[in-house]
Amino acid sequence: MDLLLTKGFASGEVKSWLSATGIGAAWNEALDRGRPRSIAPRVLPLFTGRVADVLSGSGTLTAELATAAEIDAYERPSAYPEVPAIVTRPLHDLWSVPAGSYQTILFSTVLHHEPDPESLVERALRTQRPDRLVVIENCVDEGVSKDFHDFMDAFFNISLNDFAVDCPGEHRTVQGWLDFLGRYGSVSFAGRLNAVTGMPFPYEIFVVDVDREACR
Repeated sequence: MDLLLTKGFASGEVKSWLSATGIGAAWNEALDRGRPRSIAPRVLPLFTGRVADVLSGSGTLTAELATAAEIDAYERPSAYPEVPAIVTRPLHDLWSVPAGSYQTILFSTVLHHEPDPESLVERALRTQRPDRLVVIENCVDEGVSKDFHDFMDAFFNISLNDFAVDCPGEHRTVQGWLDFLGRYGSVSFAGRLNAVTGMPFPYEIFVVDVDREACR
């Protein structure tokens, strides 16, 4: 921790320490294998029809979900340096896919990274006209501060990996996400995942049954 604080997240010394100790490889293994298995059983029952996983990252969660759901992965080109775990389509292709191709849009721990999450959600609604949104987030609460979330974002993306993913967005409370998502339809808090492999905080799951007016 002292090395990280004195040298910075991008420090070669930090990266070398993570590599030499095996901590980096072990943590990424937990994130790539354990985390999807923690999440998939809880979100699969929430899907309706075919699913678009928007900003699917490494694709490890999409690949796990694909064992039981019809799902396609979409990501911004070059956002991640490694080959994804599943065939991944450029995000810009989603905007020209015929409306109604996907009944569910999944946003898994991505909206808090976006500087303008409204634009991303509304474009997905307008172009795809889905029935449902499923949103997974890690929320601010009395035990997990915004500063801690920001710290872990930087650690995962810069120190542990070399992801070209900025974190200019906004972490919110559960109520904050309910308020944000409520503009798009009937929103409900689908529950908390307290034991997500590799993560030092829980995940929260939200479901939005989309209001047709929100798709205009």
